[in-house]
Amino acid sequence: MKRENILDILKKTKRLPQAVIPKDAGMIVAYTGVCSGWRVLDAGTGSGWLSMFLANIVNPGKVLSYEKREDFAKNAQQQIRKYGISNLRIVNKDVLAIDVKGKYDLITLDMKDCEKAVGKLHKNLAPGGWFAVYSPHIEQSVAVKDVMAENSLKNINIIENIAREWYSEHGFTHPVPSGIMHTGFLCFGKKQI
Repeated sequence: MKRENILDILKKTKRLPQAVIPKDAGMIVAYTGVCSGWRVLDAGTGSGWLSMFLANIVNPGKVLSYEKREDFAKNAQQQIRKYGISNLRIVNKDVLAIDVKGKYDLITLDMKDCEKAVGKLHKNLAPGGWFAVYSPHIEQSVAVKDVMAENSLKNINIIENIAREWYSEHGFTHPVPSGIMHTGFLCFGKKQI
């Protein structure tokens, strides 16, 4: 019998706040090349979808995710225990209020004041490592881009990922009239080797 994959698991998880959905998580993979063995720091765990998605990809690598809201952190911790995701650890702390240790191949941010986190966590990004910052507003993405440039990151770009489903039946084809189009903006930057 086929076992569940990460997409099956995400559909069943208890979701509290807005989540970085698979279409956007897939773009993070495509733009950064994240793969097995990477160390990932995630801030703004929320419902945990992005951190669980990345833990699946980097296994046996590790994901460390910070969430300042206790209710969100507890929910995400319950989900990773329920689904046996052993290479992901959720910490109920504000990443801006602590001294983060270690070097990471990828740092993902989905939180208020992302630009401050980029400035603070730049020292934790390994040479050749990537920032991937999810923002619902373009103004925040532009602020993140500016901080990335100030910290000498390269390959900086902002994208919007719009996916449109199509309907084709009875000889007629057209876009499905509703669905998820805009979810947010992604800003990427790479630390030079």
